[in-house]
Amino acid sequence: MPPKFVLGLAAGLCASLIWGGHAVVARAALTGQGLMPLDLAAFRYGVAGLLLLPVAWQARLALAEIGLRRLLVLTAMGGAPNLLLFVSGLIFAPATHGGTISSMTVPVAGALLAIPLLKEVPTPGRWMALGAMAAGVLLIGWDGIAGTAPGAWRGDILLLACGITWAAFTLLLRRWQVPALAATAAVTALSALAVLPIWLPWRAAAVMAMPAGPVLFHLVAQGLLLGGVALFLYAKGVELLGATRAATLSVMVPVVALALAALVLGEEVGGLKLAGATLAVGGMLAAVLFTGRRNIA
Repeated sequence: MPPKFVLGLAAGLCASLIWGGHAVVARAALTGQGLMPLDLAAFRYGVAGLLLLPVAWQARLALAEIGLRRLLVLTAMGGAPNLLLFVSGLIFAPATHGGTISSMTVPVAGALLAIPLLKEVPTPGRWMALGAMAAGVLLIGWDGIAGTAPGAWRGDILLLACGITWAAFTLLLRRWQVPALAATAAVTALSALAVLPIWLPWRAAAVMAMPAGPVLFHLVAQGLLLGGVALFLYAKGVELLGATRAATLSVMVPVVALALAALVLGEEVGGLKLAGATLAVGGMLAAVLFTGRRNIA
């Protein structure tokens, strides 16, 4: 295989591994280490905001053309509110839900929202693939619906909302022709400005009194790995592989999440969840590789 392909594949897979581990790391922080959703948001955007500040500065002219109103809308959809939906969902729902439901909701919600926003309608083949993904999400969250995981349905609703708002974020980037990296830098900076003034007087002292090890770990995990490294690796994967091939690597996110939730947290991964993940991952691959969209006349 060409070195360019191998490097792109490695970069994309590493990004997917980091994203797949997010739910496991966040669930452990929220349920066993005394941290709160706002703490994780402060770690993410405080560190990543500094890392991406040069990117935002370099793209300042393009961002000025986009305008503050649109940037605020993008921040509401893909910034701190989106992250808070995700990590708050993990207070109620297990990591097996967190690492799968939100990521699998994105393509389904994106296809539906693309009809009014981009005037794009899925082909019959893509509708079938999206139906498989929706069915997979339902099977994964079935233990919360059936009551075998009490209260998980509350988290599932938040995770669904997280997936829907992220889908809206990605579609608005396309509709408004916003460069993804510049938008991410601006959204990160605006999220930091929204989160840190609340976190500093309310939670900073309590967090600083905690053992340094877990706090430093989550600063690195949230701010450096998730907020910076994963984004860079995915962008490099798209550059080397192309957008379509790189997108197929996202199917690793739910697979990694299920595996790590079982191995690290000891969460049960039963037959229904495995069947749901298989169905949804197959639908995701089919949607990216074999189906398409058509514009509304």
